[in-house]
Amino acid sequence: LSNTAALYLDGVPVECDALVGGAEGQGLLQAQQVFGYTRLMVAAFGLGAGWAALDRAIAYSTERIQAGGPLSEKQGYTHKLIVPHAARLEAARAMIEETAERIDGGEGILGTEGAVAKYMASEAGNAAAEAAIQAHGGYGYTREYLVEKIKRDVRITTIYEGTSEIMEMTIARDRWQEHLKTRGRYYHDRADALEALGSGRPGVGAGTAALALHALAEVLEWCRTGRLTRQQHVLLRLGELIAYAECAEALCRRAARAADGALSPKADPRFDAAGLTVLARVFARDAALRVAWEGLRLVRGAGGADDARLLELEAALRLHQIAAAEAG
Repeated sequence: LSNTAALYLDGVPVECDALVGGAEGQGLLQAQQVFGYTRLMVAAFGLGAGWAALDRAIAYSTERIQAGGPLSEKQGYTHKLIVPHAARLEAARAMIEETAERIDGGEGILGTEGAVAKYMASEAGNAAAEAAIQAHGGYGYTREYLVEKIKRDVRITTIYEGTSEIMEMTIARDRWQEHLKTRGRYYHDRADALEALGSGRPGVGAGTAALALHALAEVLEWCRTGRLTRQQHVLLRLGELIAYAECAEALCRRAARAADGALSPKADPRFDAAGLTVLARVFARDAALRVAWEGLRLVRGAGGADDARLLELEAALRLHQIAAAEAG
């Protein structure tokens, strides 16, 4: 539904008083002043499209009978094509609504948070639409079931207002500076705050999400000591890990607020407090595993840990505790 076309202006005079923004040479700076808002808008597009596709897959799964029962009762269907995507979309929603609430509260542009929300929501929306096509089998490729159209429409969200790769770089660059300024404490401090939240709300996954943040802090520090961020690929992958960890953190806070009846009146009511609690635990486990194992792979692969220090890195990432958190 994005009516896109090329526009050519050839030999058209433009007077100086028509300069957008009114000040020469300030275009990029002026554009960045609105990214906190516009990237949240694109994030909302990705979130809405992803759920539009997933809702159709869920409805289809209750009607389609295979091997004596509906698809909705088969883990091979639900645990691959439904549940992981619902968790990622709700993690993105938590980041979107929390960032929007903070902007409404006068906290400023929040460009990095907007980038995290946009990255997670657009990537999750695309993945959910892809899964919805698969969930419909051959029907998913036909116009009648609409999921193929949703996939075509949502695809643009990973491109405009900054591609996913630009989002990864933006996120990694900004949080890297925070890591340096705090001498490595930035994500450890956030993890400590999340652990405190979890002590009062043990079921919302806060302890597991805190493990993701602690692991992230260690990955960043090992990248610093190994000077690994000189490689662009490392920075891009760090951006992805940061997005997952921060969205897990946001979803845990959202679940805790829902349990306390303290969500904003504007908050989406799709899931009740119990549902958000489950989703927060699911996504926190996913984020912790992703940060720890991908972080280990990244540091090891880029030369930041030799054989002699590999066990030291594994211990720093708390791999045993993260594996233990998978219980149940």
